[in-house]
Amino acid sequence: MNESRAPGAYVHVPFCAHRCTYCSFIALEGRGEEEDFFEGLEREIRSRGTEATGALLDFDTVYFGGGTPSYVDARRLGGVLSSLEEIFGVSSNVEITAEANPDDIDASKLAALRDIGVNRLSVGVQSLVDAELVPLERRHDAAAARRAVTAAVRTFGNVSADLMIGIPGQTLESLLGSVDGLVSCGISHLSVYLLELEKAPRLVSLKKERPELFPDDDEMADLWEAVDDRLTAAGLPRYELSNWARPGFESRHNLKYWQMTPVLGFGVGAHSFDGRIRTANTGMLTEYLRRTRAGESTVATSEKPQEDFLGRKEGLMLGLRLSGGVPSSTFEEIRKSLSPDSIARMNDAFLAGLLEEESDRVRLTRRGVLLSNEVFSLLV
Repeated sequence: MNESRAPGAYVHVPFCAHRCTYCSFIALEGRGEEEDFFEGLEREIRSRGTEATGALLDFDTVYFGGGTPSYVDARRLGGVLSSLEEIFGVSSNVEITAEANPDDIDASKLAALRDIGVNRLSVGVQSLVDAELVPLERRHDAAAARRAVTAAVRTFGNVSADLMIGIPGQTLESLLGSVDGLVSCGISHLSVYLLELEKAPRLVSLKKERPELFPDDDEMADLWEAVDDRLTAAGLPRYELSNWARPGFESRHNLKYWQMTPVLGFGVGAHSFDGRIRTANTGMLTEYLRRTRAGESTVATSEKPQEDFLGRKEGLMLGLRLSGGVPSSTFEEIRKSLSPDSIARMNDAFLAGLLEEESDRVRLTRRGVLLSNEVFSLLV
């Protein structure tokens, strides 16, 4: 797995055709303020460029998230890329990812994204079963998702898709059918997430009425293990808690978060990490636009610089999310600094088969992945 220390850029595009039931991201329905937003984004990029210390290298990943970046005119995204290259610099082997929804994807949109420099597409599918898409309020059906992913693979080659575990009415057979369907479309990367009901009030109500439609924790674990088995057998081994990829097709951008590499975030609600301090832009579009017009900082919250030891503890937790784990020396240094009670419980985690050490690295076992929050709680 490649570990690049060059920074990445994240650009939050907040516009969507429709907000799905489970969405907790900063997203606005419609494109009514699209022009104002991209003008503000241009101002933010130029302002941030004047503040840069010159210590950053060229971006070697750019990620357009949202919202739904594919929902807006690709030329808007192209203008952002041009500004980032002019102000900060972009490496010659840059990975440029754009998130997309199947209902936005057609031949002309794919060609337009390719022409501005996008070379990796991340398609939000969630399921290839029509009945499962209904409670999520997705705008596409399964057939449209298959066509969109297949067309994206033909255009880009490097395509990721998202699936969800825990959808009302989902079964083991239907979930594996979605996995197999996407693999047959030619994807090189799959992200699989658990449906978080606390972020979906309308689904909470459905669970009260029809609890039998929702899997319990043990069933969710069984579903995850089945997905892991199927993808590993298909040549897409897991490289992170929720991500599987063909070797060499891991998300270079997302690896930066788990390896604590600097990522600068641009746009409303975007988060940044410069290697020491984490900041977040205001999540209100009106305030974001006001600040950019006034030449003010768009940052709404900022964490204090971490002490070196706390930073190493965070790095350990993030590193354990990766299938390769962390160096044994790093793990041991942190373990020795824990309280006697935490050390004892950490030792118990090894005895219980949640952690293992091999080839001078410590990693979560497969069972440890399913109980990772319990392991991470020892490091907080």
